[in-house]
Amino acid sequence: MTSSTHQERTATAQREADLHRVKLASIDQVNESVRVLRLQIPPAKDVKFLPGQWLDVHLPNVQQAGGFTITSTPKDAQHTADKPGYLELAIQKSPNNPPAAWLWKPEDEILGSDVQVRVGGNFIWPPPSLDPKEIETVAFIAGGVGINPEKLNRRISLLYGTRAPKSRNLSDILFLDRLGDQNHIGKDKDPLSVDLFLSQCSEEEKQEMGSQYKFHSTRAGRIDRNALLRALGPDFELQKTVVYICGPPQMTDEFEEVYLEQGLPKSIVLTEKWW
Repeated sequence: MTSSTHQERTATAQREADLHRVKLASIDQVNESVRVLRLQIPPAKDVKFLPGQWLDVHLPNVQQAGGFTITSTPKDAQHTADKPGYLELAIQKSPNNPPAAWLWKPEDEILGSDVQVRVGGNFIWPPPSLDPKEIETVAFIAGGVGINPEKLNRRISLLYGTRAPKSRNLSDILFLDRLGDQNHIGKDKDPLSVDLFLSQCSEEEKQEMGSQYKFHSTRAGRIDRNALLRALGPDFELQKTVVYICGPPQMTDEFEEVYLEQGLPKSIVLTEKWW
């Protein structure tokens, strides 16, 4: 059976009408399966988006558009005297996905290419149904690629589940360095608590890898029900809480159901599925 395309899966999602022409300015090889790309915005152009949105990416000689979450911040898209604005994307190696396959061509074949992008998506901060000033607890549940930390002045829990890197070097995990920079346990400003879950590794390997970063916890195995509930904190209030879940469809559905069973309304449990 042929899988659906990004445009088919997001046909009902909100998206801008305008296409923006940008230039593929740099490629950073994070590990053997993930690249981070920087798309430079022309000086006379302005691209605005909200955290959590994605891009329709139209590539030369590729019939279908790709869909990739923006992993830079809205501030990064603003031009300054020192540098032009840019958009950043994390692209997983996917030979059977034509847009991803094009973006995984040899660097000398695609660097400097012009591509066209359109902003879209409903999985956003702040959540459309809540007043951000009233939110005190935010739980982010992430599986795999597409994770993008945002600084928010409130209690934030992040559960990040991913495969242990073959190198057993945690710096090979996408954006873990950025999470380490923002991990301020016990401080009043930006109190981000990160729990890292590593699959496909032993307890002994986990203990060795856990010493590489000072997160709240580093655990062998997958995110479980108890961890999902702990992410809310002991005294959360429904009216002041929001949960974001992003990952493969089965994981996303299972985690959403855990929160709905606890009485959280669907309006505050936001989900984004990637294929």
